[in-house]
Amino acid sequence: MADYLRRLNEAGISQFAEYLSGGATGSPPLQLLSHPDTSEPLADTIKLADRDYPNRYEFGRDLAMRLNSLDPATISNDRGLWTWLALYLFEKLCPPGSDGKRKLDKQYRYILSSDYRHYYRHLVRTPWQLSRDHGPNSRFLLLATSDAADPLRRHGDILEQLGGTQSIIRSRPIIAEASRLYSDPISGRPRRGAAGKGGGSIRRFARVLRQLDLTFDPELMPPGGLSAILPIEFNSWKKSVAKAVHSSTITTTSTTPP
Repeated sequence: MADYLRRLNEAGISQFAEYLSGGATGSPPLQLLSHPDTSEPLADTIKLADRDYPNRYEFGRDLAMRLNSLDPATISNDRGLWTWLALYLFEKLCPPGSDGKRKLDKQYRYILSSDYRHYYRHLVRTPWQLSRDHGPNSRFLLLATSDAADPLRRHGDILEQLGGTQSIIRSRPIIAEASRLYSDPISGRPRRGAAGKGGGSIRRFARVLRQLDLTFDPELMPPGGLSAILPIEFNSWKKSVAKAVHSSTITTTSTTPP
């Protein structure tokens, strides 16, 4: 198996797509990763490590570190690069079950799509992008509410609600505010009910933002400014944040030695 990052060419992508279309039975075609007829080297030499990741956030952080010598604007939509990485990591992205069969997802999870409705759903590119753009504020987008097996194969509901709108998912102020409202301040995991359909949920947050976009620019607001103009349905979430901050302050004060 290749240990140095390369990119699949069109022939390599096509053969990987055929494997997926056939149900991904048997071992993945890892020979495509290094064969000169199906892949090509990058200008930079980047060593990869076949390791286990506890969650998608740590996965994204590791990718951002390993790929930091590459121009992010150049690689962001590099279909050959991200598809190569998906094949390289396929056993983690789509592992076989106890019966030997894989629970295969849509092809755009593994082969980067140029369709704006799908490309943010790629299982490798998205953790890299979010970790690079938002740092710890991306945890609520990438972490599950609790640990589970095969964490790299999961694409959460919260990310699904926000990822399709570029003006939201690429905005540092918006994601910082969403993280403050919807994530546990200690673990960074999504808070209970954040992905629901009730008032103030993340889907309502995305919808309200699209309405506010006509009159407000979150990029120009001070910290907390966006939260201040959210409708009344978000008050319970804002109160929970204030309560968590207050509890954290009390705990810190009580444990600080005189």
